[in-house]
Amino acid sequence: MIGYIILILIVATFLSLIVRRDILPIGAIIISFLFLVFLAAGSGIVLFEFGGWEAPFGIVWAADKLSMMIAMLVTGIASLVAVYSLRYIKERRHRYYSLLSLMTIGMLGVSLTGDIFNLYVFFEIFSISSYALVAFFLDDYAIEGAFKYLVAGSFATTMLLLGIALLYGSAGTLNMADLSSQILQTPMFLVPLALLITGFGLKVAMVPFHFWKPDAIEGTPSPIGAIFTAVSTSIGIYCILRVLFIFSLIELNTLLIVFGVVTMVVGAVMAFMQDNIKRLLAYSSISQIGYILLALGLGTYLGISGGLYQLLNNAIANALLFLSIGVVILYSGGRERLSNLSVKNNILMFCFGIGALSIIGIPPLAGFASKYMIYLAAWEVSPPIAAISIIVAAFTLAYYLKAFSCVFLNPRGRTEIKGIPLIMLIPIIILAALCIILGILPHLGLYVVEPAVQALTNSSGYVAAVLGGG
Repeated sequence: MIGYIILILIVATFLSLIVRRDILPIGAIIISFLFLVFLAAGSGIVLFEFGGWEAPFGIVWAADKLSMMIAMLVTGIASLVAVYSLRYIKERRHRYYSLLSLMTIGMLGVSLTGDIFNLYVFFEIFSISSYALVAFFLDDYAIEGAFKYLVAGSFATTMLLLGIALLYGSAGTLNMADLSSQILQTPMFLVPLALLITGFGLKVAMVPFHFWKPDAIEGTPSPIGAIFTAVSTSIGIYCILRVLFIFSLIELNTLLIVFGVVTMVVGAVMAFMQDNIKRLLAYSSISQIGYILLALGLGTYLGISGGLYQLLNNAIANALLFLSIGVVILYSGGRERLSNLSVKNNILMFCFGIGALSIIGIPPLAGFASKYMIYLAAWEVSPPIAAISIIVAAFTLAYYLKAFSCVFLNPRGRTEIKGIPLIMLIPIIILAALCIILGILPHLGLYVVEPAVQALTNSSGYVAAVLGGG
């Protein structure tokens, strides 16, 4: 079934370039999401062996509950973005959708593969399609952002390839489950693993590897900005977690805490200083990455649960914010600066407000549950870190109040937005509804997160399933 999902996406990607029918990649992305929901309802780890060759000699895809959670997040957000973009993208739409489908293939492949070299290959597919989508508008901001992202992405993938080559030279295998039984805490293995984490850190855009993200997001189409801040980040964090847990490097959690706190603080301060709404949202997403890294670095069950729950909530809320602002920018003549961006539309105001309050962690919205879990987990380990987390949340409240008042409450030069296409509103309303539902009924989110936490902490079960053939 997993192989069919990727095959459908590949066929739709290239066929849409020939027949120029947008419905092909849109349908393929939605179908892939539905397939993954069906697979996730089952129990155990889903394996797919290419050519019938078993691990560690053959290429194997292994989808445990953590992989399934990330894959559903990728295809779910991509489905909403694909529908929304039907009215957002006016020109060269068949190329846009082919690139979006290719990007989805890359992210899916990263989350599902059990082979570390194939992880690199799919990272490259994801990266190359991302560069083209960032530059899609072909204006100065788009080209500059794409170039900076290309430089950073090339450095990241070089780190990954070098680390993988050193691992293969030392262990003689590329299967992650097989590698886990051969890796020792020696410089021969720690150096390539450090290279891997550095490469993933660049993709995540944690401080100090964040420099490319605001420029890339400023020039990219708003729906692709939703992809970057919602699921692209999730893919990078997934890879860091997979490497740390399957290779038993949990003692590096102190580094994750340090990077998490610094990323959290720097992102919030920089967001507060922005006048461009897209750059503000980009720095806000960087700050929220810090919360996730901090929570995962705490190493406790509560911390890891809070971190993965925050990853889920953060993806939903960031996608909501970017899609809402995309409509605002589209109908206000392309203005992005807060100083001259003022619109009137009650639905957009409500949905943007829901996304912002969820990011801040205000009850009874989804972000409150995950932030509360992170605060409790941080307090158990270090009360000062918990205090810093709460202070950063206050900063988050400050810059979102600034953004909300400038965009929706400023009466000067206001543009009234009417007649928003339903096909653009539906994805926004779905995401806003999810923020509310997961806030009122947080156990629904935990129903998805807790199996992923158990899969992550039970790396021996993953190894046994892959090497044992299921």
